[in-house]
Amino acid sequence: MSRILKSKKRFVLGVVASLAIAAVAFAYWTTSGTGDGTATTGTDQGVTVTGDPADGLYPGGSVAVTTNIDNDSADQSQHVNYLHVTITTDAVGCDAADFTYQADEEAAGSDSNPHSVLLDEEIAGGADLDVPGTVFMENTAVDQDACKNADIDLAYAVNNTP
Repeated sequence: MSRILKSKKRFVLGVVASLAIAAVAFAYWTTSGTGDGTATTGTDQGVTVTGDPADGLYPGGSVAVTTNIDNDSADQSQHVNYLHVTITTDAVGCDAADFTYQADEEAAGSDSNPHSVLLDEEIAGGADLDVPGTVFMENTAVDQDACKNADIDLAYAVNNTP
């Protein structure tokens, strides 16, 4: 008789264990919950653009200028699509339209003022990019004496639109 009780006891324990496992499995599959999370994106450090044309420009002449685009972030890369160059002059009567810019990598005759250069460059963190170019002064067949000793200024902008 004790064997029958032990057998029944094992059977009952087996059934109870099976039901407990089924209940846990059922609970796992029917559980639900909610929650949320938030992260804040960083910002870029930007770039610094510099470049001074060589002195000695005259009507019909040109001078070299190397524009340097420096990534201000030590570890974040920056993508630069376009370099924009606008030339102005400080002298009254010296027409800024007589001055044009062109990057050396562009086709001949593509100089203008203002001027945009497609770069499409990734500048690694802490690195810089040099863009060699040329500033031209047109010989207009009119008196350009107002441009003697004038400061020729290049204003730079870098962005992702033409």
